Amino acid sequence: MQYGAAIAMTKYFAKRSMEDSSFKHFEDTSEEGEISNVVWTDAKMIASYARFGDVVIFDATFGTNNEKWAVGTFVGFNHLREIVIFGAALMCDQNIESFEWVFTKFLEAHGGKKCITMFTDQDAAIASALEKIMPDTKHGLCTWHINKNCVKHLSKLNDEDNHITKKFNACLYKYEEEKKFEDAINFLMEQVDDEGKKWLDFIYKSKEKWMYCFMKDVYTLGIRSTQSSESFNSILKAYLNCKLDVCRFMEQFDTVLEQNHEKEIKSEYAMRSKLPRLKFKMPILCEASNLYTPKVFELFQAEVELFMLSHIECLEGNTYTVGKFAIDNETPCKSRQVIWNREDQMISCSCKKFERVDILCWHVLKVLDREDIKVIPPRYILNRWTKAAKDVAVMDIEGRRVIGDHMLDVRNRKADMVRIGDSIFDEAAYIEEDTHFVRNMLLEMQQKYQQYKEKRNGGEGNPTTEHSLHLKKKNSGDRRSKRIPSCIEKKKRAKKAKNKTISNSQDLIRTSINPSQDISEGNFGCFSDLEDL
Repeated sequence: MQYGAAIAMTKYFAKRSMEDSSFKHFEDTSEEGEISNVVWTDAKMIASYARFGDVVIFDATFGTNNEKWAVGTFVGFNHLREIVIFGAALMCDQNIESFEWVFTKFLEAHGGKKCITMFTDQDAAIASALEKIMPDTKHGLCTWHINKNCVKHLSKLNDEDNHITKKFNACLYKYEEEKKFEDAINFLMEQVDDEGKKWLDFIYKSKEKWMYCFMKDVYTLGIRSTQSSESFNSILKAYLNCKLDVCRFMEQFDTVLEQNHEKEIKSEYAMRSKLPRLKFKMPILCEASNLYTPKVFELFQAEVELFMLSHIECLEGNTYTVGKFAIDNETPCKSRQVIWNREDQMISCSCKKFERVDILCWHVLKVLDREDIKVIPPRYILNRWTKAAKDVAVMDIEGRRVIGDHMLDVRNRKADMVRIGDSIFDEAAYIEEDTHFVRNMLLEMQQKYQQYKEKRNGGEGNPTTEHSLHLKKKNSGDRRSKRIPSCIEKKKRAKKAKNKTISNSQDLIRTSINPSQDISEGNFGCFSDLEDL
């Protein structure tokens, strides 16, 4: 990093803290006085995490600049099922200690609140740090990356009679009983070569973090991968490049966050200005349309469609079996057992969908319909997916109310000052003498305000260039190497360098020759040997 980058970053954080009272930042300083890791959160991140931080996706694979610092992002879903950011980090060293520090400061910024589930890639350092800092948090691995690695290691063994990757996908998404999964894995072990067995042994060790029979009871909101984080990274790529200094990176990163916030505001407006389309006129659907956000309502309405095509059978007491009719030679769905307690108004299904996503499944809806219950029981309406999810006030770690959009107060104060000024300007504009008087007063006020700002910013708490902090440089052995230029780029650079050399030589000849000398007589001054030149 360039000299002074750490000071510039510290000043930028000080500026953000003045604009946003809930803004938090932490810097990990080494014994040599180098900043090696940074974590920060703003008011919108804190408010979003307090409301929707039950499931978090952490990704640290995006690089920032020539020094190869990594951007770590904590993202999740809001009530609109859109991406929201809970926090960000800049990391120089991606070892266990660095991840432990990042997770610790992330929790500190959010008042110690831990998420229920966190999804990451298959990084052993992240797994070790998460187990130590958040032992009660369920760690899930990205199934998309696992499936991609499966294709890489096992696809060469596929043939017409034995599709190995398809059978592994069944282990990833299909089997609900552990015994069936174990039988399938053992069968695959017999079908693959030594390289395939090595990879299967490696992935089998972390089976509790990706296998469906272990994850079906885990609260995931329907998330099984880190693709939401990768979608956010793809947006970052449009604004960031390897030549940005740390302050420009921060500004561009804030631009992406602001655009994401504006998108959320537009979705909120569309949600409150449009009525959802009901496929059926049913009391439970009418109630859900008023409660749930549009995307969640669509998911709920799809469950209602399925329960319309289902059949039910009462086994004994409060236990029911619910299945789906097969249409047009369709493969019948597996029947589920639903237990209904009339006294406590509690219901549970063996599919565990409500436990994972907080939305009632069609098996439960069928039983409720049979019991002549036409509305959703209150205990199964979670505020997380409702239109009123953001109405709950959020307090920061200092006990202050978090204002999600701090610029709203800025705009209100500006509007108040403009309103006072307009009344003066409207009246003074009619008389030239009054106009000069008001203008002179404004110029005088401008000078006084500049003096006030200089006096206010001259306190001891502001960072100055006298500090000696600097940003730690990444080790040369980092896995993120610079991009190798293509052959076309190499030719263009060589041609450009050649043209520049010729141009410089011609300029040197022109400036070195004395115009007053007679060139025709062979007098070239000091350039007597033009061939050498």
